[in-house]
Amino acid sequence: MPTRPEDVRPDVAIDVDHHSVEFNLDEVAATAAVRQRCPVAYDTRYGGFWFVTGYDEVATVAREVATFAHKYEPEADDGVCYIGDIGIPRPPELPALGVSEVDGPYHLELRRALNPLFSPPAVERQREFMERAADWFVDQHIERGAMDLVLDFTSTVPAVLTLRMLGLPCEDWRYYTDFFHSTKVHPTSSEEHDRAAALIPVILDGLAELAAQRRAAPTDDLCSFLVRLEVDGSPLSDEQVLAILWNLVSGGLDTTTALTSWTLHHLAGHPEVRQLLIDRPDLHAPATEEYLRYYSINQTLARTVARDVELGGQQLRRGDPLLVSWLGANHDPAQFDRPDEVVVDRADNRHLAFGLGPHRCIGSHLARTMFRVMLGTVLRRIPDYAVDPDGVREYLGNPAMTGLLTMPATFTPGPVVGVERPF
Repeated sequence: MPTRPEDVRPDVAIDVDHHSVEFNLDEVAATAAVRQRCPVAYDTRYGGFWFVTGYDEVATVAREVATFAHKYEPEADDGVCYIGDIGIPRPPELPALGVSEVDGPYHLELRRALNPLFSPPAVERQREFMERAADWFVDQHIERGAMDLVLDFTSTVPAVLTLRMLGLPCEDWRYYTDFFHSTKVHPTSSEEHDRAAALIPVILDGLAELAAQRRAAPTDDLCSFLVRLEVDGSPLSDEQVLAILWNLVSGGLDTTTALTSWTLHHLAGHPEVRQLLIDRPDLHAPATEEYLRYYSINQTLARTVARDVELGGQQLRRGDPLLVSWLGANHDPAQFDRPDEVVVDRADNRHLAFGLGPHRCIGSHLARTMFRVMLGTVLRRIPDYAVDPDGVREYLGNPAMTGLLTMPATFTPGPVVGVERPF
């Protein structure tokens, strides 16, 4: 029987609304307060759930996938309501994620098949396209000395690359980015969010149509790979292909965008760090890891306790919902010196921004490379950019992910490099 709020000791119970705007505006401080009180606390909101914020405890949850289930199966045969990983409460309009919300042998075989497509050598083959796309998008604005760093740049490169890899038209990048931004920036209770969520069936129909086209006439894109893939001796069903496509497009279009956006925002306010990265390109690699740690773009993910277990001194029961805070873990002073500062040359940075274990982010190599390409392009071509703080809009009411919707900037006009449009 799952834990009930009345079963929890008062010193372990908290009353924190992680969906509130106030929580999201200062999530580092909010999670620190929970972690300092109890790294495995029981939040009485939303029916009750365990809120895990300590580094060691979050790492344990991430590694022990048999105990802390990822799968979305609300009416499982074993009587447990498996809530998936999207959040607590789970937005009812969102379909299951075909890679991250499955467990067991199917997940392992699926990851084994997909991993080579996202390996370092495979990602390196995409670098030239990333570089040309980054330069092309900067070319569109550099002569006038102004652009929105999110809408005109950090959204664009991940979008066109993701669509190109999947087999979708790159020209539709703004349609997809506008949709995913709208579902993230507005609180889930708002009319704006509801209007964006209403487009989910339209997006899914488009992905289903792409899969049908590739079944009839496969090419060399990722969708064609999926429709030809066999797991346990059988081809993937239409439902499985659609769920995987949704997972890949939703993961590819916003995460690296958000990381790069927040990094450029930080550098705008810390010119000494910006100059250091301009002068020392060798620091781009450790800086990548530090910004991943500091911002922890996917800030929380949900799990379901699959069997009774003790975690951080607390007794968790089978069927308990649980929320891990990657952000809380990555700011834990027990693991990181000066955790609330950006230290671009930080050594031994064992952050959890990509997770751990079998469900570790499949696109981590791609994200790192794309981030460095975009960061390098900005520092090389518009190094003196200045952000208009009044035009910056961040995601609100979304505890699962942080990001920026807009970030207008000005800079010294420069020449176009004349790169041919890469898509």
